[in-house]
Amino acid sequence: MKEEVGGITLGDLKKWPLSTRVMIGLSVLVLFVVYVFYPVYPTVTGKSLAGWTLLACNGSKGFLHGRLVPLIFPWMIWWAWKCRQEEVMKPSYWGLIWLGVGLWLFWASARVVQARWAMAGAPLVVIGVGQYLFGWRIAKAVVFPAFFLWFAIPIPGLVGWVDQQAVMWLVPSTHQAGLFLGMDVVREGGVLIVGERELWIGSL
Repeated sequence: MKEEVGGITLGDLKKWPLSTRVMIGLSVLVLFVVYVFYPVYPTVTGKSLAGWTLLACNGSKGFLHGRLVPLIFPWMIWWAWKCRQEEVMKPSYWGLIWLGVGLWLFWASARVVQARWAMAGAPLVVIGVGQYLFGWRIAKAVVFPAFFLWFAIPIPGLVGWVDQQAVMWLVPSTHQAGLFLGMDVVREGGVLIVGERELWIGSL
């Protein structure tokens, strides 16, 4: 466990030790270059992790929203930072465990050319850096923004699977709810008939 940085709060930038500021700057710079520019996947489209993710998150796969994640993530980190301005910095070596696991997933993803593994480990890198430099109380604020990055992981067939699962429970539950409320509801496959009106939900 590292010692407290003299009771310095997160928002008191001017009192941060120079070593802390340099470490933060280098950490962010190195991670940014590795994740955005380093051609770690020479056999896949995009080569870098960011390039692969940008091209993999497309409309044909139903994951175009993944391209918004890198734009929303910095704002979420800034908001977490803002909400922890009065928190005292308590750097902790425990953060190196999360950081190590996240970087190991990145290394493993390069070995098997599976970029999704690196994206899965990205939240651990963010949390690990936060805990190592600022302490767990501050790192907790970036847990949600960190795992928000998972929305940029394209998973083939996920949308179809979700739709299928939704239909499997949505149609029967809606039918039963209607009957419970005294409605004249008739179920025909994925269609609910309420009076003379048909509500098509899907095909079972």
